[in-house]
Amino acid sequence: MLEIIIAIFLIYALFAGLVSGINELVIQWFSLRGKVLFEGIAMMLGELPKKTHKPGILKPFFIKNAKVSEDLYNHPLIDSLSPAGCSRPSYISPQIFSAALVQVLSKDGSLTALRQRLDDRNAPLGKLLGPMLDEASGDLEKFKVEVEAHFNAVTDRVNGWFKRRTQFVMFFIGLLLAILLNVDSIYIVQQLEKNPAQVQELVKIAGDVKEKVAVAEASKSNDPTKQNKAFEEIVNNQDQLMEEMNKFMSMGLPVGWYLPNIKPVSEQHTPKAGSLKEDSGQLSKKEYELMLVHIGHQLSSPMKWLGWFITALAGTLGAPFWFDAISKLFAIRGV
Repeated sequence: MLEIIIAIFLIYALFAGLVSGINELVIQWFSLRGKVLFEGIAMMLGELPKKTHKPGILKPFFIKNAKVSEDLYNHPLIDSLSPAGCSRPSYISPQIFSAALVQVLSKDGSLTALRQRLDDRNAPLGKLLGPMLDEASGDLEKFKVEVEAHFNAVTDRVNGWFKRRTQFVMFFIGLLLAILLNVDSIYIVQQLEKNPAQVQELVKIAGDVKEKVAVAEASKSNDPTKQNKAFEEIVNNQDQLMEEMNKFMSMGLPVGWYLPNIKPVSEQHTPKAGSLKEDSGQLSKKEYELMLVHIGHQLSSPMKWLGWFITALAGTLGAPFWFDAISKLFAIRGV
């Protein structure tokens, strides 16, 4: 039973890796990190409408009349963080943010001009930054430090927004991928119980993959400034993802759509020499109908949907979670 669990966790880890890869492509294509950060800055500066303070999962990114936020992003200090023609940067350091904000609000960077801009304490900027300027007692550097501290608090909240949205997207991707590849957790358990040899093979693969993943994770960079990727890198990641998906489907796992008693015409009949159907692998009309009936029966099964749902949930946890669980199970198995 312990080895069956290890085998299942290996399948979950590989599946979660596919989900994470597709999710990362979606994030890169739509520049979600940069858009969520812009939303957080607009909220900080009082330019995020109240109705979007609790935005939908993928609804958030159309903010109108955010003049100060737009001016801030057009400032050379921030604009230069992303290549020309690319989306907004996904990471801004607190020091750059505070310096750019002071220059945008004061125009000339002087304390007098900044104080005049924040004089109206009924305006959102005056409410937020006015007391900080008062506490700084005319010290512009001290004011910047307080702005940086508040900006760090805002980015922590932005990270929470981003995580919640990506978790939803990962679940949707996981469910769609589980259906397309027919990765049914319940069926997988049933098949592994009947096939001890396959379980042993998967446990062996799990041990090998676990070591490789540990080395890869140790060398992985988490620097947010390096998370903006060019179009060519997105294409490369897409090719790599397709290669990993092909490997996943060719490992002999109990996944994929199985069509029992349905064989190509070329396998059922021995065609005459010169026949067009020779080695064509075509299915007859009746065989197509049987295939559609079989798939329709699978799609109408509540247990099938439950198995896909469980797999989708497993995919949202990420491959590192499952490889860590596999490592602990190997320790228990060793004892």
